[in-house]
Amino acid sequence: MITLNSDRGLVHIEDWADIESRPGFVRDLDPKAHKLKAIIGRYVFADRIRCGLSDCHTPHSKGYIVVTEDGHETNIGKDCGAKYFGVDFETLSRKFDQDLEAAQNRERLATFRFHLEELEARVEALRAGRHGADWVYKSVGALLSVARGCPEDAVRRLGAMVKARTPEVATSRLATDEEIELIEVSEGRKVSRPHYVEDSAESIPGFEALYPENDLRALLVLDLEVHIAEFRGLSIPNLTHGQLRHWAKWVATVDGTLERADAAVSAGRRLLTADGLGPLLQVLAPLEQAQLRGLIRSLED
Repeated sequence: MITLNSDRGLVHIEDWADIESRPGFVRDLDPKAHKLKAIIGRYVFADRIRCGLSDCHTPHSKGYIVVTEDGHETNIGKDCGAKYFGVDFETLSRKFDQDLEAAQNRERLATFRFHLEELEARVEALRAGRHGADWVYKSVGALLSVARGCPEDAVRRLGAMVKARTPEVATSRLATDEEIELIEVSEGRKVSRPHYVEDSAESIPGFEALYPENDLRALLVLDLEVHIAEFRGLSIPNLTHGQLRHWAKWVATVDGTLERADAAVSAGRRLLTADGLGPLLQVLAPLEQAQLRGLIRSLED
């Protein structure tokens, strides 16, 4: 891939022959007879091409296209340029790389702005509806709060499971004498009684909706909606290199954020039902089972 940074913006060229056919391009430039003026392009190839300096001609796979004070153009590798043109080349190559990055980021942000309304519509559609992201966020929050009607034992268990990052509901029971003896033999210690053991656990479907990284307010409101509003007020041509880099980095995360939010909504819909919370209901006391079922019904009203 060859990229030229011209007055018309970025130009991408696939065929090296198009570079060699440019007016002023030479394949055998004497660096002692010419002074470097500017770097106008950069290239990366799978195959190696020959350096255009007459004292070098070293094959390389990535380098720059340069123009001299008298209008000649040629191609040189980074090491060749530093060797034959010294500080001038290093300064120009650094400036070219920065300018190229800025131009690429401006293009990326301009393309993103063109699709901004589509992005806003996707966020709105994800949040809206009876079982949309807003409902999932509110309902998930209720599961983790005694103040919002969730039984204390359920809140405690769910909090411990989130911390352990496991969807499995552990059930405890009194160990039998045989189980205690086996533990004492295998671990070489005396086990106090009564002793409790955990049986094999059942997993809660959609449990990942409770994980902090799937917080739908953080994903859709604090990240996407807040940044979209700020992005609308930007003057892309006037952004600094640092600002361009910052916004291009954020734009690159948008699709992933939407995918995570969509997955979190789907997980929440699986979780927030009596069937989804069935494994948890089974380990609660009867009164707390009734309380949790009542909470689930109220969230769906």
